[in-house]
Amino acid sequence: MKFVYFGYDFMLPSIHRLLDDGHELLAIFSFDCDNVFNYNLECQSTCTLLKIPFITDKVTPEHIQNFINMGAECFLSGGYPYKIPPVPESIYAMNIHPTYLPEGRGIMPIPKIIKENIKSAAGFTVHKMTEKFDAGDIIAQTKVALSENDTVESYSAKISVHAPSVLSKIFGDFKRFWNNARPQQHNKSTYYSPPTDDDRVLHWEMDVNSIMATARAFGRFGSIAIINGDVLIVYECAGWQEKHSLEPSKLVNAASNELIIAAKNGYILLKRFEEIQS
Repeated sequence: MKFVYFGYDFMLPSIHRLLDDGHELLAIFSFDCDNVFNYNLECQSTCTLLKIPFITDKVTPEHIQNFINMGAECFLSGGYPYKIPPVPESIYAMNIHPTYLPEGRGIMPIPKIIKENIKSAAGFTVHKMTEKFDAGDIIAQTKVALSENDTVESYSAKISVHAPSVLSKIFGDFKRFWNNARPQQHNKSTYYSPPTDDDRVLHWEMDVNSIMATARAFGRFGSIAIINGDVLIVYECAGWQEKHSLEPSKLVNAASNELIIAAKNGYILLKRFEEIQS
């Protein structure tokens, strides 16, 4: 089957599995990535190797028609931030969403799942594209086991491990999977708004577990620490509970590029961070 992929490196293992199965990739549509939290370098390398287009312009109806003229039978999205124009009913168009729909609709749901340990929403869903984001009929979905120590990276890795085989099965018997797709229970849907900078702040007056949950929820994207008026982006930290009489937010120690901050019921060790210059 000839297909076009919309997204970034997150779902690329699934694309490679489809290529190994004998399917033909016609192009990759991506977007400007920071290559710190979102990467698309491997997507670029794949397109270079296959000698196919790598496109970061926002997809247009003209793009869709051009690839249909080239024989595209499926448009597959995984983490693409733009609305993909409608395609004819004779063409398969589906999206991979990183939650167990109908829970967790929205453009960046994983941080909330990690931060609040929402086990019922943990998973991924392959669904038909519709005019409304994340609302299409469910083609296949898989639960992800969520632990209290999961990070945004480990959660994503679990999807990356299991998605290739799911997509391989769908592409191997597309008509059956497509015809057997089931409507979502929209009355049970939840929507997670994209996180704000306020959601990323490490609040020192909170307990250690709550602070670490925020840090794990944003991982390489970075949580925000405010220390003596300085604003830091934190990429890695650790914490432990211990009784003390210090005021929360007190800078306890600064040495060897590490900072120790007092929290409500313990300490937070900032191991990798950078200061935002005002």
